[in-house]
Amino acid sequence: MKILYLNHNLYGEGTFFRAFNFARELAKRGHDLTLITVSKKNKFKSEGKFIEGVRVIETPNFLTLDGGGWGPADIFSRLKIVKKEKFDIIHGFDHKPNVYFPLLIGRLIHKGTILFSDWADWWGKGGINSMGRIKPETIIEQFLEEDIRKRVDGVTVISRALERRAIDLKIPLEKIFYLPIVSPIDKIKPLSKVEIEAIKEKLNIEKNKKIMMFIGMGQIDLGILIEAFEIIKQRLTNAMFIIVGPLEKKYTIKVLNNKFNKDLVITGKVDYEKVILYASIADVYLMPLSNNPANTGRNPTKIGDYLAGGKPIIANPVGDIKDWIEKYECGLLANYDAEDMAECILKVFNDEKLVERLGKNARYVAENILSWEKVTDELEKIYKNFIKNN
Repeated sequence: MKILYLNHNLYGEGTFFRAFNFARELAKRGHDLTLITVSKKNKFKSEGKFIEGVRVIETPNFLTLDGGGWGPADIFSRLKIVKKEKFDIIHGFDHKPNVYFPLLIGRLIHKGTILFSDWADWWGKGGINSMGRIKPETIIEQFLEEDIRKRVDGVTVISRALERRAIDLKIPLEKIFYLPIVSPIDKIKPLSKVEIEAIKEKLNIEKNKKIMMFIGMGQIDLGILIEAFEIIKQRLTNAMFIIVGPLEKKYTIKVLNNKFNKDLVITGKVDYEKVILYASIADVYLMPLSNNPANTGRNPTKIGDYLAGGKPIIANPVGDIKDWIEKYECGLLANYDAEDMAECILKVFNDEKLVERLGKNARYVAENILSWEKVTDELEKIYKNFIKNN
């Protein structure tokens, strides 16, 4: 199959990883995969290269907005590609203009092309776009988010909440496919004590530190963890909190005012290889989630990383993570307050047998249910059935 993936993000950010890893797995199986994403460095020209068997095309970022999706040079470059090349399947990841228009134009020009839309975040109607100041583009996006799902042949959803939203849009059940977060089990793995101590030394971290860790962007609820860390430090002096990634500006004062901020490490922006290093030394992973449509609808990539790491996850009972933890006992669910989050983290820090049991269960889920190979098996079957019946 000749397949095109349209990703709205800048290269190496957000949903790029979901799109790329599906593409990588399908390329291993002999399919012809092209992934278009937005360049971080080129304003006016496109650039292509092969990465792990996937043709990755980075389109210009001139006048694009934060995170990609709206740049005119980007959209024009994509339209040129879909006009020139015929694909069996075009799969758009989310709905922004640099995905919406090339996706639809691809079939308008080349009859018989099968269209899919991947829904990985809840944007409008109380979602991500509702958390900041309402802008003209956010109003447009609410229309695009729902309209594109009605126009395609199949909709893949990352969460049960988005599955329900698709049903509410009167999309037939036979067109909706649940493809949850996936674990990079070949990249992030549980390590021995000796290996962990060696990495800690490399990162200039004391060997006796008990590490609670939050990875990545999507820091809507990070404040509750900063407060929980202050509670934990009063009872466990060798605790350390590592935030892997850049800190959102709204938390700067909160971190500076934390009296234990010497053990509160913010790595800043790091490449994925460094993320893997940090992930391997965590004692517990953290996923704070307040109960709102944005959190209910999303299924953060970091959860897949956490499961692969084979350590307990502390989360709040919101969205799909609640179901994973309850069904497979791979972590603990806390009330959404700093005190209860702290209690759950301390419970894990102080019980090695609990850490081992929850960690083994997490890795089991990663390897046997949510590996890229297993979830891609489902996606490949979906594609083949559509081509067979088209």
